[in-house]
Amino acid sequence: MIDNFDKIKPLLEFPKQGDSFYFIQVLQRKKDHVGVRLGGSNNNSRLIKAYHVSSIEKLDIHKEEMIKLAELFNARIGINLNPRSFEKTAFQLLEKVAHQMQNKNFYDVRKAYDSVCGNYHAEMDKRWIIDIDTKDAQDIQNIWVCIEQLHDVIENRDYKILAEIPTKNGVHFITNPFNLDAFSKLYPKIEVHKNNPTLLYMP
Repeated sequence: MIDNFDKIKPLLEFPKQGDSFYFIQVLQRKKDHVGVRLGGSNNNSRLIKAYHVSSIEKLDIHKEEMIKLAELFNARIGINLNPRSFEKTAFQLLEKVAHQMQNKNFYDVRKAYDSVCGNYHAEMDKRWIIDIDTKDAQDIQNIWVCIEQLHDVIENRDYKILAEIPTKNGVHFITNPFNLDAFSKLYPKIEVHKNNPTLLYMP
């Protein structure tokens, strides 16, 4: 069991009160259900439930339900740490639904809102995820130092690594942007996600 609620709460910011929210999903993933057809649109994952959390208090309210669903369905809870905007999401929803209807794709209209939430609409510095698939402490430390050095050369920016989040196979660094080309030359096998969820909880 991995519970990152307390690690992630301090990272949550709401740039516009009443408009900002974080997109959270309880997802069954194929890698956790080998040999089982999940019933999702591409069989790689199945959405159990999505949450649109607009405050720390609302996260606390939904936490128990999220965990119960994750345990019941052997699912993971993921949160995208780039906040969304209800206003921008609503306008993009109109555009997406109109496009779907024009193409007579009426079946997928029901999933349009959560699909739009997958887009990025933050009004703060963007956050990346460095997906490190090792638990070797020295390797993790070396990567941390490398990213810190890349942050140091960014002028007029107080960029840094914001958190280290445990995952099943290693850790996620939550970080402000840096020179990705320079990093990729040193660590070509490490994935950098610019708009993906990190792990909030898994049974």
